[in-house]
Amino acid sequence: MLPWVRRLPFFYGWLVVAIAMLSASLGAGLNNISMGVVLKPLSLDLGWSRTVTAAAITAGTIAAGLLAPLFGHLADRFGPRLLIPAGAACVGLLAVIASKISEPWQFYAAYVPARALSETLMAGVVPITAVANWFHKKRPRAIGMVVMAIPLGSSVLALFYQYLILRSGWRATFLALGVLLWLLVVIPGVVFLRRQPEDLGLIPDGGGELTRDGNTPSRAPGIQDHGPEYSWQLRDAIRTASLWLIIGTFTLWVIASGGIAFHLSAYLTDVGIAPALAAGALSLFAFSGAFGNLLWGWAGERVELRRLSATVMLLSGAAVALLIQARTPPIAFLVAALFGVTARGGSVFPQIMLARYFGRRSFGAISGFVDPFTKAGLGLGPLIAAAVFDRTGSYQGIFLIFIGMFLVAAFLIYLARRPERPRL
Repeated sequence: MLPWVRRLPFFYGWLVVAIAMLSASLGAGLNNISMGVVLKPLSLDLGWSRTVTAAAITAGTIAAGLLAPLFGHLADRFGPRLLIPAGAACVGLLAVIASKISEPWQFYAAYVPARALSETLMAGVVPITAVANWFHKKRPRAIGMVVMAIPLGSSVLALFYQYLILRSGWRATFLALGVLLWLLVVIPGVVFLRRQPEDLGLIPDGGGELTRDGNTPSRAPGIQDHGPEYSWQLRDAIRTASLWLIIGTFTLWVIASGGIAFHLSAYLTDVGIAPALAAGALSLFAFSGAFGNLLWGWAGERVELRRLSATVMLLSGAAVALLIQARTPPIAFLVAALFGVTARGGSVFPQIMLARYFGRRSFGAISGFVDPFTKAGLGLGPLIAAAVFDRTGSYQGIFLIFIGMFLVAAFLIYLARRPERPRL
């Protein structure tokens, strides 16, 4: 162990969590929530339909899903020290290029790869794998903090983007994001990130130095003891019904939540709410999602995950039903807060469940296998909603369909029990 690591007043894994949170928060600068602020001014300025812009979101998200298995395996093998800084550097450069575009093909050429890399290397499988490897009993909390950073970053960036749009136009949002990524993510990642606690002579959760018998620290008060952790191989995990139920559940979830998040600001302005207030509601949605990530990560250490997830999904559907009736700022902000805590905050559940059910040694590979499905759903949600709006001039029909998706997802996740270990 390095001498300065031994002198730290806290477990080194929390430093890894902090850097992963910073990466995730800035990586959120190209996600559905942040881009929701840019959607309308960009489309109006360049004369594009909302479908043209939303299709780039879909393409970038699906591309992220296709890259996730590769980066998941790389994260398991090499860790985040190279992957996160390299991702930040590439995304920063592409964001600057996006600030100069004038044609759809140029926007697609810059945004799609930037979105794909940010979703995987900065705010997806790589940073989550990084923290999953540093914790066992406190893993839900650590993962919750990293996932929390995504909507927290979105909430701050949504307001920042709106400020830049009012003063300098939508192009300034991409330029500012590119500069921030280069300044705030690359260097800390190279200097401080490590693959796993054993690399520094430590053990998960901060129980001291690594011992020969591999003993782990005692359980913290109130935290469920799930027994010794067994780490599955991907080939065994894909044979379980639980993995496929998790995939089906959260694919439906992200179709609905991603579609609504991306169109929330546009929907609220369409029903007569001022753009600045609509951006504020979107920011509140993201901020509430950050609180929800932390809340459900903490609760996931204490409450059975299937029941907790199903309950949160039902509440998400109720929030969408209320959104359909929203016509005033107070109701809009109430809906944004409720939907953020539930639908956005619940995005922590798949990562916690995968780590709880299948262990940490192949977490990147298993999470990477799941990601193409959920990323496809996240990309399809905005595109489907945009196509319905362009055809009908209303979001009400698609929002009703999204409510149905939340109900089906709640049923599926309740069926996803922790699988039994494979027989050797």
